[in-house]
Amino acid sequence: MSHPLISIITPSFNRAQFIREAIRSVMDQNYPDFEHIIIDAVSTDDTLDILRGYPHLRVVSEPDHGMYDAINKGIRMAQAEIIGLLNTDDLYAPGCFETVSDEFRRNPDALAVVGGIATFEEKGGTREFINHFSAIGSDELWYRIIQGHPVTNAWFFRRRLFDQAGYFDTNFRYAADRYFLIKIALDDGVRPMPIGQELYYYRQHSGSVTMHTLDSRLPQYGLLRTKVLMEDIIALEGFLDRPVLPAEVRQRVLREHGERCYRLAATALYHRRWRQGSNSILRGWRRNLLWPLVFLEMAYRRLRWGVAGHG
Repeated sequence: MSHPLISIITPSFNRAQFIREAIRSVMDQNYPDFEHIIIDAVSTDDTLDILRGYPHLRVVSEPDHGMYDAINKGIRMAQAEIIGLLNTDDLYAPGCFETVSDEFRRNPDALAVVGGIATFEEKGGTREFINHFSAIGSDELWYRIIQGHPVTNAWFFRRRLFDQAGYFDTNFRYAADRYFLIKIALDDGVRPMPIGQELYYYRQHSGSVTMHTLDSRLPQYGLLRTKVLMEDIIALEGFLDRPVLPAEVRQRVLREHGERCYRLAATALYHRRWRQGSNSILRGWRRNLLWPLVFLEMAYRRLRWGVAGHG
């Protein structure tokens, strides 16, 4: 049985601590035909020295405009029909490539497949799994990609999808992947074929922008959190500004926009960023006259959980 070439794209910057494990998780697939492209933003730690120890890698190291610019470069370089995205601090699950290859073979018209994911922490040299999220079923697509966990790195794409839909929006530094999934579902009718096994492991650690347990009351993380939330709000408003949007999508986008506005307002006001906090309140209210009810609901939930400013 032939095995189609799979291209894996990894954006990289100063991840010497983790990148060996990411590379090994690709090699340990024992899949006969793959290429691993690493687009590095001129790392200043030992990352490039580590990469030189793996001659099979295709490495580009040059300045870029963020992670999604790097991913787009890698996609343009890719020679395969099947493309996957691997972060430097994460891992592919054993048997992932064979499973993905088989699913695409069974569904030749599918533009994407998606599996489940798990999150893990390293504690004392032991890998401890924390959360598990299943593949996205056809009946929950809009919820998962708009409000839930989109398991982005457990998606594998046909190359022709990028040819017809375009690439990741580099105006977004943190959240272009989620909004790419919403865009291709809306504009290209993409419905991923679900795979009933975990394909990808996200590492949870303090250096991650999204996979961590940090409290946004912490000054450094609070500032980063406001940037991420502002990106989310702008992207969601882009969908709300569309003249035509399916009713369920509009409802879910509006709800998520309201919750993001609340979280940004709460975090900004906690850190005494008064202008940003008041702007977020106005954005939420402007899009939804009933937004104060969302504000009260979210505030109640946060008080009940006892987690101020965390989201």
